[in-house]
Amino acid sequence: MFQSETEPDLKHLVLLGGGHAQVSVLKSLIMEPIRGLRVTLISRDILTPYSGMLPGYLEGLYSDKDITIDLSHLARLAGARFIHGSVVNLDADRRKLTVEGYPEMGYDLLSINIGSSPDMAAIKGAKDHAIPVKPISQLLARLHPVLDERPQDQKKTIAIIGGGAGGVEMALSLHHRLNIKEKRNLQFNLIGRSPRVLSEFTPQAAATIMPVLKSQNITCHLGVAVDAITQEGVMLANGHMIKADHVLAVTAGRPAPFLATSGLALDEKGFVAVNDTLQSTSHDTVFAAGDIASVIGSPRPKAGVFAVRAGPILTQNLRRQLLEDTLQRWKPQKNYLALIGTGDRKAMAVRGKFVLPPSRLLWRLKEWIDRRFIQKFSDLPPMPQPSPSPLAQLMAKQGHDGEAALAAMRCLGCGAKTGFSDLDQGIAEAQAYLRAQGYDLDQEIKTNADSASIDLPQNRIVQSVDAISALVDDPFILGRIAALHAMSDLFASHAKPHSALAILTLPHAFSRLQKNDITQILAGAMLALHQHGAKLAGGHTSAGADLQVGFAVTGLASDKPLYTPQDGDALILTKPLGIGVIMAGHAEGNHDLADGLARQAAIDVMAQSNADAANIFAGFGCFPMTDVTGFGLARHGLSLASSIGDGTASLEFDLDNLPLLSPALSLVEDGVASSLFHANRLAAPARGVHPALPLIYDPQTGGGLLAVVPHGKADAILQKLLDAELDAAMIGRISLDGQAEIRIK
Repeated sequence: MFQSETEPDLKHLVLLGGGHAQVSVLKSLIMEPIRGLRVTLISRDILTPYSGMLPGYLEGLYSDKDITIDLSHLARLAGARFIHGSVVNLDADRRKLTVEGYPEMGYDLLSINIGSSPDMAAIKGAKDHAIPVKPISQLLARLHPVLDERPQDQKKTIAIIGGGAGGVEMALSLHHRLNIKEKRNLQFNLIGRSPRVLSEFTPQAAATIMPVLKSQNITCHLGVAVDAITQEGVMLANGHMIKADHVLAVTAGRPAPFLATSGLALDEKGFVAVNDTLQSTSHDTVFAAGDIASVIGSPRPKAGVFAVRAGPILTQNLRRQLLEDTLQRWKPQKNYLALIGTGDRKAMAVRGKFVLPPSRLLWRLKEWIDRRFIQKFSDLPPMPQPSPSPLAQLMAKQGHDGEAALAAMRCLGCGAKTGFSDLDQGIAEAQAYLRAQGYDLDQEIKTNADSASIDLPQNRIVQSVDAISALVDDPFILGRIAALHAMSDLFASHAKPHSALAILTLPHAFSRLQKNDITQILAGAMLALHQHGAKLAGGHTSAGADLQVGFAVTGLASDKPLYTPQDGDALILTKPLGIGVIMAGHAEGNHDLADGLARQAAIDVMAQSNADAANIFAGFGCFPMTDVTGFGLARHGLSLASSIGDGTASLEFDLDNLPLLSPALSLVEDGVASSLFHANRLAAPARGVHPALPLIYDPQTGGGLLAVVPHGKADAILQKLLDAELDAAMIGRISLDGQAEIRIK
C-alpha cells in the first residue's frame, strides 16, 4: 500500500469577500495552515482598499497601491483558491452558493465579509447621476474624472450627500486637495438628513467640526432629505435645488440582494443576523463580520474599526467551528476611538463625549495606525523556497543550473511541460527503436506540428492533445483555459472544432470535493467547447498530487489550399507576450510588479479564444500559422518557418513592435524567469540584442496565433484584428535565405 505525500482535502471553507475581517483569516492561514482544509476566497475585488486610509488618498497623500491589500497574494500564501467574481445566489440550507457565470459550489463552512453599498435606489436619479462611495474599490476609478478635471472658464460644484464621518472626511479632504493644493475653485455642499453633522457621535463632535467646515467655505444643508438627483444637481425635499457638476453619495448602506433569498436569518434592514460569536443565528455553518453583519442584542455602527476588531474573533471561531470546539464571544467596547481626517494632514479625535480638535499630531497617530494595518497584510515574508537536496546542489555546481528540474519553484501551465529539445530527441529515439524492429512509420509524430492531420474515407480530420497544470487556482477558469488552449492547435491548423475528450488528474480530496472540482472544471471547459461548436465526447479521470487538465480535440480540416509564403512576407502575432513571467513573478511573491491586477490581466489573455483571430485571417486567405504556447515565440516561430518551402526559412523579429503585457518587461529586467525559459532559449538561439529578447522565450499558456501573411495584405489584416479589439502587432518578416535562424532587427 502506498501512502500519499500530500494531505487530502477533507473540508471546504469559503471566504466570501475580502473585507477587513477576512484578511485576518487569510493571514492566520498563512501563519498556521489547517491540514486537510480546502480554502476558497471569492471576491469582486483583487486589490481591496482599506477604508481608514481613504481621507489621505482623497487628499493626495497616498497612491492607489498605498491603500490596497492584494487579495490574490494573500490567497496564494494561504494556499487558498482565488475566484474573481460576485456571488449571485446562496442557499444556506443546502450549503451551496453560485458565483455569477459559474455552476453551483458547495461549502462546509462559509464566512461572509462583503461590506455594503449605498442604497442608490432610495433616491430618485441617484443611480444615473451620483457616484456611490462604496464599494471603495470602485470609487477610486470613478473619482479619477473628478480629480483629473481642469476647468478653465467655469466654477465647478461638488455635492456630497451624507453628513456623517464619511461625508465630512470626503468634503474636507477633497477641498484641501483641489482648492488648497491645486488652487482650483470648486464649491462644496454637504447635505445631511440629520440636523447636525457627525450625528453618530455626541453633539460635542459636531460643535468641534462645524467651525472647520465653515472656515473652508463648505456649505452645509442639514436636517433635510434628498428628494431626487438630476443632471443639474440635487433636489431637496423642501424644494430647494443645489446645482452640482458632481454628486457623491455617502449614504447608509444596503445589503447584497442575494441575502434576501439565502434562507439566513436577517435583521430588519436585511443584514446577516449573527450572535456575539459572529455565527449566524439560524445556520451554524455561516459566519459574518463587518458591514454585512448585524450583531443581535449588541448592534454596532457600520464602521471599519469594528470589522478590523472582529478579525481575530472571526479567525478563532472559524477554526473552532471546524474542530467542533467552543466558540469565543466578542465584546467590542461601546465607546471607541474615532480619528476623523479633516484635511491638511490633520485629524480630530472622538471617543464618547471626549473630543480633541483637529491637529497634525492626531493625523500622525491615525497614519501610524493605518499604515501598520496595511503593512500587516502587505509586507509579508516571501514564500520560503524548499532547500535543494545535496544531489541537486552538486549538479547545479556541475553546470546544470539551467535545468528546470533543479529550479526551487517550477512553473505551472505550459511552463510545466518538457523542453522542446528533450521532447524532440525522445521522439526521435523512440522512432528509431520502432524502425529497428521493422515497423513502417507512415504517420510519424512531428514536434514542429501543432496537430496531426489524418485522411479518412469521408473527411480529413485534425487531432491534437494538450494538458496544463493548475497555474490558475479557479477550477472553472482553468477548465476554460485548458479547453481553449487545446482547441488553439485546431485554429492554427485551419480546422473547425468537432469534439473533445477530457483527461483530468484531480488532487486527493474527500469525494464530494472532487465531484465539485469535476463540475467546475468541466462546466468551464464545456462552455468554451460549445461556444466553438464542439462537444465533450468523454474522457478519463485519475487522482494525483496535483491538479492537471487536458483535452484531446478533433476538428474537421479546411479544404482551402495553403498559401505559399514569399520572401519578405509579414509575421503577425495576435496576443501580447509575458504570461509566463507574470505568473512566475506572482508565484514567487514579487507583488511590487506582479500584483493581482497583473496576474488577472494575464489570466484574461489566457481565457481569450484564438477563434476570432483565426476567422479574420481566414477572410484574407489560408496562411501558415502556429499558436505560441509553452515553447515560446522563438521556438514556435522556428517550427513554423521549418514548414515553409525546404524548411530553411529564417525569422527576422522587430522587437520594438512586440506586444507585451505590463509589467512583463520590468519583471524580466528584475531577473524573473519561468522555469522553462532556459530550455526554450537553448532550443531557438537568436542573433541580436534587445531588452525584450528574453520574452521571445517566455512560455505562454493560451498564447496568440503567429501567422505568415502576404506583405501586401498585412496592413489590412492587422487593422481588422485591431478593430476586433485584439492586441495584435506586426512583429517582423520571413526571409527565405536558407539560414533557418532567428535574427533580431
